[in-house]
Order: sequence, then structure tokens, then C-alpha cells
Amino acid sequence: MIRKPTHSLGRALVALLVATAASAARAADPPCVTQCHDMAAKGQLRAGLNEAGCLVNVCQEEGRRLYADGSYEAALASYAAVAAKLERSPSFLLDQGLVYYALGRFNEALANFDAILLSVPDSFQAGTQRAHTLVRVHKLGDARTQFDKLLGTPAAQREFRGLRTSSYLKGNIGVLDLLLGDTAKGKKELEDALEADGRNSLASTYIYRVLPAMESKTIDADGVYLLLTASEDVGINRRDAARDSIEKLVAKYPKFPETYFLAAVLYRNAGHYEECERLLLIGERAIPAEIDLRAERLRCTLLRVGPTSDAAKPSVADLKKLAKDHPDSELAKQILRALDIYPE
Repeated sequence: MIRKPTHSLGRALVALLVATAASAARAADPPCVTQCHDMAAKGQLRAGLNEAGCLVNVCQEEGRRLYADGSYEAALASYAAVAAKLERSPSFLLDQGLVYYALGRFNEALANFDAILLSVPDSFQAGTQRAHTLVRVHKLGDARTQFDKLLGTPAAQREFRGLRTSSYLKGNIGVLDLLLGDTAKGKKELEDALEADGRNSLASTYIYRVLPAMESKTIDADGVYLLLTASEDVGINRRDAARDSIEKLVAKYPKFPETYFLAAVLYRNAGHYEECERLLLIGERAIPAEIDLRAERLRCTLLRVGPTSDAAKPSVADLKKLAKDHPDSELAKQILRALDIYPE
């Protein structure tokens, strides 16, 4: 005869299963949820703050920290824990929108920035992020309109992202004019941007490197779009997306130098020195007159083998010779100085 479990044993088993499930659920929660749960259970929350209030504060701050660290999926999980409570908060929508953008979820990012501007029409950061996101969803005319609208706001007289804001906006407008086919207008906007702020590297790169390449038909508007988005992807650590764009650029526009320099930044930062050497060697063969490509390749070799190793000696000698044979090229000298080695 099989005996049925007693009511007390049945209840104990149910309680154990519930406790186990709850423990597993907590293990899957983002750290901010676990932290607030444990503090509430131990009576460690400050007076007047309950567990829900703890979550709002801790999860949003945790999400910001994880975003700054480039841990985008983890940041999104922290925000998801409080999304229902903060869905109307402009600061939360901005934080979450930035993570969506970094993950390549551009339509969701755009929805967040649009929601902010409905409640706070003069939010400069939401406006700029909306413009950048419109570029990503290929609404270039709308993006230009958004940047141009921001030029007329009081915030345009301040600094943004380390640049005089009007220069930053004009630089982006100039690039969009190039993409929209108005080269003359784009050039003028870029020149105005650089005149307003000589630190504007976007404007200087496009004036001195990209525009001449477009005029010589080394690259076209489609390539410029790939360059623009790949550059941003490198900056926000979207490595896979940046790599894919760079490979397309190399395949279609092999004589465009900026692609190779961008690839060098991507692969150096990722520690993929052999990939860096591979792509730069392609560039050297395609554009032998571009001496700095060789200097970049030698830098990647030195990083791979170690600059003071015996294996580094041939590359150091090549770099010294490059600096001596091409005195107008600053990059080789800069790399040598960074290694505490000076041209002979």
C-alpha cells in the first residue's frame, strides 16, 4: 500500500518549492533588485524609504553605471526592473533610450526620445539623440531638420560633448548635407563649424579627408554613411556593427584611407592586433602613398609582440626608418615617442 503524504508534509514540500523558486528568481534579478530586497529584509532601508523606493533609486543609478561601462544588456535589465514605475520620467526615458541606441534598437530609442520631447519640448539632449537616431533609421532629411531646429535654441550657445554646441550642430548638419547630395552646402556648414570651434574633429576630418575623397570619387554618399555610423559604433563600443561596416567599406572603397585608420582604433581597443595588421596591410597595398597606414600597422605589431621584446626590433627599426625617410609624417614620430624611442 502506498501511503499519501500527510497534510503537514505536503505543506512543507510546497513551501520548499516556493522558496526554491523565489531564490532562483532572485538569482536571475539584476543586482539592484537583490540589493534592495536584502536591505528591506534586514531592516536597513533609511527611514521613509520602502523597497519600491529603493528600487527606483538604486536601479536607475546602477543602469547609468553599467551604461558608462559599456555593459548595455545588464543596464537594460536594471532599467526593466523599474520601467513600469518610471515610464513617464524624462530622465529615465533618456537613460533607457541611450541603452536602446547602444544596442542598435533604434526604433525603441526613437520612441523614448519622442516621448521626452512631448513632455519637455526644449530638452536639448533628447533633441540631439533624436537627430542621431533619425540618421540610423535613414530619415536623413528629418535628422537635418532636427539639428537645424536645435541651432535656434539657447542651448546652442553652450558647450556639448566638449565642443561649442553651435559648432557641433553645424558639423552634423554639414555631414547630412553631403549625404543628401548638396556638397557645396555641406562644405560651407563644415567650414563654419570648424571656424566656430577648431577642436571639432568631425568637421576637420570631413573637410580635409572625406570631401577630397568624394571629389575624386574614391568614396560616395553611401560610403560616407557607413563611415559616419561605423565611427560612432567604434565610440560606443558596438564592435560587431563597426566591424561589419568597416569590412564593407574596405571591400567597396579600398582606396579610402579613413576606413583603415578607423579599423586600427577598433581593433587596437579590442586587443585584436592581428586583425589590425591584416586590414592595414590591405590599405598599404591599395594606397602605397599613404605612409601613415604603415606606421599604424607597425604600431599594431609592436602591441602584439610587446614593444621591448626581441621580436619588436625589426618593427622598431622600420618605424625609425619611416620617420627618417618621411619627416613630414608626424604619426611615426608620435608612436616612437609614446614608446620612449626617438627617431635617429
